[in-house]
Amino acid sequence: MAPRKQPALRMKKTLQLAVPALVDAGETLAGRAVKARGVGPDNDLWLLAEGSEVLHYVDLSDVWERIPLPSALTDFHEVQPLPGNEVLLVSPRCRYRSTQPDRNARVYSREGTLVREMTLGDGIADVQTTADGQVWVSYFDEGIFGNYGWGRGDAASRPIGEDGLVRFDALGQRLSSDVKEALGLHAMADCYALNVASEQEIWFYSYTDFPLIRMRTGRAPTVWESPVRGAHAIVVSDTHVLFGGGYEDSCQLRLFTLHDRGVQRLGRVATVVLTDETGRAWQPTWLTGRGPWLHGAEGTRHFRVHLSELLAQAPT
Repeated sequence: MAPRKQPALRMKKTLQLAVPALVDAGETLAGRAVKARGVGPDNDLWLLAEGSEVLHYVDLSDVWERIPLPSALTDFHEVQPLPGNEVLLVSPRCRYRSTQPDRNARVYSREGTLVREMTLGDGIADVQTTADGQVWVSYFDEGIFGNYGWGRGDAASRPIGEDGLVRFDALGQRLSSDVKEALGLHAMADCYALNVASEQEIWFYSYTDFPLIRMRTGRAPTVWESPVRGAHAIVVSDTHVLFGGGYEDSCQLRLFTLHDRGVQRLGRVATVVLTDETGRAWQPTWLTGRGPWLHGAEGTRHFRVHLSELLAQAPT
C-alpha cells in the first residue's frame, strides 16, 4: 500500500544502548541464504535456510537444532513452532481455485516428516504462534482486498484475510477474534506490525491511520493514536511501546510512553540507537517484537533486547 506523505517525526532525545550479538548463524548456514526468520512464544529464534533445513537456536546451551526437510522449499517466508514438537512454514501467496485453493501452510514434525497442509489465505505479512497452538496471521493489502483469484465478489472467493488479522488453531481452522471490534472506526488496509505477547494478549498496528491496538482476553481493547508512520515492528509493555522502522528510516527505533487514562495517547521519550559489541550501530534488515522483546538481524548476526533494559537508560 502506497504511504501517505507525512512530515518527519522529531524526537528530542536519543538513548544509546550496547546490545551484543545473541548469535552469529554464519557458520551453521555455511553460505546458505535465510529464507525465513521467526521468534517463537518462548522467545527462541527459528530460521528456514536455503536448501530446506529449519534451524532452531537453543540459546541456553548455545546450539542449533537442525530439522532437515524432504524437499526444496522456495516460497516459504514464515517459520513458527507449534505444540507437539511441530514446525509451521507459511508462504505469503495463495491462489484461489474453485476446486481447491492453494495450501500455503505446511506442518512438519521435528524429524522432517510432513504432517499436514493448510490454507491460510493470500497476502500474508506475518505469522506468530502461541504456546497453546493459536496461529495469528496478519495480512497486507492484497490479502485484505483480494488478488490471485480471491475477492471476485462471490462468497466462495471472499478473502480469508479481509479483517487484516485472523486467528487459527493448529489445524488451520479459523477461530473467533475481536479484531473488527478492536478497530472500531479505524479501517485496516494493511497490518504493518504484529506482536503476539501471549495466549491472552495481542497487539497490532495498521495502515491507514496507524493506530496501536491492544487486545486482551476478557477486557475491552485499548487503542492509541500513533504519530509513527510505517513502522514494521512493535515491542510492548504495560507502560511503553518501541516502534521499529518507519517510512523515513527502516532501521529507526522510537520509544514512547503509553498513556491510557482519559484520552489514549503516546508520549515521546527518545530515539533509540543500539550498538553491537564493537560500538557500531546495528543496521538490522529484519526486526520483530514478541511481548517486551525486540529481535533483529543484520546479515547472519542476530540480537535481542528486553524493553526493560532500554527503560533503565531512558531519560526522565
